[in-house]
Amino acid sequence: MEIITEYNWLLVIISVMAAIGSSFVALSTVPRIYSASSGQRSLAWVAAFGLSLGTGIWTMHFIAILALQMPIPVQFDITLTAISLLLAIIASAIAIVPLRSGGHLKTFALKTLFIGTMMGLSVAGMHYTGMAALRMNATMHHDSTIVALAIAIAIIASTAALLIANRLRDTRIFSQMPTKTAAAIVMGIAVSAMHYTAMEGMRFVELAIPHHFTEVIDPLILAIFILIIAFLIQGGIIIMALFDEAYTISEESTRAMKQRADINKSLSEILSLALENMTLSETLQKVLDVLLAIEWLALDKKGSIFLADSKSSCLKMVAERNLGDDLKQLCASVEYGRCLCGLAAERKTLIFKSNIDADHVTRPDDMEDHGHYCVPILSPAGLLGVINLYVQPDHVKNSEETTFLTAVADAIANIIQNKQLESQADKIFKAIDQAGEAVVITDVNGVIEYVNQAFCSNTGYSEDEAIGQNPSILNSGNQEKVFYEKMWATIQSGEVWQGEIIEKRKDDTFYPAMLTISPIRNSSGEITHYVGIHEDLSEHKTLEAQFRQAQKMEALGTLVGGIAHDFNNMLAGMVGNLFMVKRKMKGMPELTEKIERVEKVSFQAAEMIKQMLIFARNEEVEMHQISFSAFIKEAFRLHQIVIPENIQINKEITGHDLMIRSNPTQLQQMILNLFGNAVDALKQTKAPAIILHVEQIHADQNFCVKHRDARVGEYAHMMISDNGHGIEKEHLERIFDPFFTTKEVGKGTGLGLSMSITIVKSHDGFIEVESELGIGTAFHIYIPLVAEKQINAESETLTDASEGRGERILVVDDDDTLRSTTAETLESLGYKTIVAENGRQAVELYHSSSTDLVLMDVVMPEMGGPEAARIILEHDPKANIVFATGYDRADSLQALKGIEEIPVLSKPFQISELSRTIRLLLD
Repeated sequence: MEIITEYNWLLVIISVMAAIGSSFVALSTVPRIYSASSGQRSLAWVAAFGLSLGTGIWTMHFIAILALQMPIPVQFDITLTAISLLLAIIASAIAIVPLRSGGHLKTFALKTLFIGTMMGLSVAGMHYTGMAALRMNATMHHDSTIVALAIAIAIIASTAALLIANRLRDTRIFSQMPTKTAAAIVMGIAVSAMHYTAMEGMRFVELAIPHHFTEVIDPLILAIFILIIAFLIQGGIIIMALFDEAYTISEESTRAMKQRADINKSLSEILSLALENMTLSETLQKVLDVLLAIEWLALDKKGSIFLADSKSSCLKMVAERNLGDDLKQLCASVEYGRCLCGLAAERKTLIFKSNIDADHVTRPDDMEDHGHYCVPILSPAGLLGVINLYVQPDHVKNSEETTFLTAVADAIANIIQNKQLESQADKIFKAIDQAGEAVVITDVNGVIEYVNQAFCSNTGYSEDEAIGQNPSILNSGNQEKVFYEKMWATIQSGEVWQGEIIEKRKDDTFYPAMLTISPIRNSSGEITHYVGIHEDLSEHKTLEAQFRQAQKMEALGTLVGGIAHDFNNMLAGMVGNLFMVKRKMKGMPELTEKIERVEKVSFQAAEMIKQMLIFARNEEVEMHQISFSAFIKEAFRLHQIVIPENIQINKEITGHDLMIRSNPTQLQQMILNLFGNAVDALKQTKAPAIILHVEQIHADQNFCVKHRDARVGEYAHMMISDNGHGIEKEHLERIFDPFFTTKEVGKGTGLGLSMSITIVKSHDGFIEVESELGIGTAFHIYIPLVAEKQINAESETLTDASEGRGERILVVDDDDTLRSTTAETLESLGYKTIVAENGRQAVELYHSSSTDLVLMDVVMPEMGGPEAARIILEHDPKANIVFATGYDRADSLQALKGIEEIPVLSKPFQISELSRTIRLLLD
């Protein structure tokens, strides 16, 4: 007979509440499984989950059986009951294993569905094993459809429970309470629904013959046992979970504090590297060392840092650690957009890869699998570089790492910008400090805060001496007070002041300077400092004076050249007429002697003109051998005109020829400078006197010790001394400096002695000065002697001219007097003459008449001598031609290119010299 059953609804509710409560406890253990830091702790919490959910399901099952009231006694088989309990616990534990230590389940993954199905079958198996454990005098009959439905509900409920657990795997016990409570209710009702659905598919038929069962347990005892055990288990598990969560939170807090401390320490170390005196590359190497030493960062111990080159759109590796040679070469330069670092540069975003993929295009042959953090280094101005760090394959990206690495990139950006600014500032500082012009920076009150090296070398003040002082330490007194007042008014108004001034060195010597003062403003536009640039104009003034002197000498040379031509022509006419007078007065020795004196004076005048030309010539004259003593005698006669008559002159010039290699023009300039200084020094002297002393000396070792510029050998020594006021001792060391002068302002250029020492040095000599206040000054010039060459000088003795033999000579000159005098002189020697006043007439006469020789001036109107000579030689290559010029012989020779073999006589020439030259050509 079928037994009629009914439910005790209070027990039904208790069974459902038991399922809900155990579900809540089980869900509370899931975060412990997920976050367990060790495998043992994870397995322990897997067991706790299985025990919690398994006992909860089992408790709900047996309370629900107790809720089913039947008119017959019901008992339970102990063995099957225990098996059903273990089955529930084991199935629950196995199902939650995928969530261990950070694991997770995907909603529609086959793995999730498989585990849910197995857990559902296990729950169903627990149910039917528990039902099989019933011992009563009745048989159970199951509806297969209901059984299938119950199993399906078990599978769905199990899968839902797993997905809910997966969703709440990273929560705390009492966090998200509404969600967790709702999840527990859903799980509890779902499990209960499976049980009560299965019970609806069962029928109980009472046995006709009652059975007696052994190894059974009374339902009341079992119920009490189940409730006590369930309460203890669930309470113990929730308490253990609370303690474990508190411990984990404490661990996490400690770890977070340590991590924050490590982060702060690392960032502090990285930022402090910017303060060390290292190059940017060295600094970034140290940054890599700091990063790779951080324990909580899951990094391989290798990486690199690149700097961006915006012009070429490339990254340049500047620092690396533990990269192989292949990678160093392949990654030395990376284009934007290429490989991971290039992508980070192009996108300006952090790139993370847990493994090598298609984006990782740079791959050496032996490369092992790995991951990357590629972090762009950014500034407001744009990309500065990229940090490239290696991680283990399959590494999981987390926010702590990305946040820290982004902060590191920001710190490195500051380092790069600071180093770049430092480098730029260092270049600017070195450029200013090593500039050729003196630079002074003052505050708004004019107190010096900075001076460069040029300032120290130009002024003689050291940096320590100058800083804290006022630029007025350079005031020479040559500018009036109002000058400086205008200067200050200009710069205080914010304008730039520029002007040429005379400044004073520490040793009280003066020098010209171009001063430019500019205001320095802050970001608000306020003037905070002034910068003054002092350009020493000494060398510029020297060159300027030399240029002006060169212009003067060029003009003088032109003037003297013109005068010399006319003067020499007049002397030539005079010599010619004297020659004819002397021939007519043969036998009258008293008169001829006087005529010869006049003739000699004429040639001395011509020699003086030559010296004037040498002195005035602008071009560089080659060094050649001269007699120093003879030159000084002639030079003295030339310069004597600049010496006032009230000055007594004592000459002591050796009679020996002191042969030196010299430039006469330079020697003339030096002697003029020294005589000029001596004359200026004697203006206030009552009995002024100048001594000129020239001698030969032998410089031995003792002499060289006393005169440091001397070398062992023979020297020509010239002394020019005066008995003037003398030179102060502190000025002696600087008298040869350009623009240094002891004369009043406007009375001297300060260049004379500077030029003199330059001239002496160009002659391989040296110059010394002795001076005593109130006694006078002596300048000693030493020039080395050279071996004397044999010079076959023409005798100055006037000899008789060779007589002509009636040959016809064409005399060509634009000076009427000289032309007629020359023709008359030649005729007196027995020659026939015809005359022409320029080259064109000479050519016509030569072609139209029989001519044996042409005596022709060089420079003439219409056609000069050289052009006429070329035309004549073109028609008659054997023509005899002699040039006579009143200009400098060297200048005249320059016009004779191609006809250099034609003899050249310098006017005034001796008639005997002219006669010999003519006879050499005609004979």
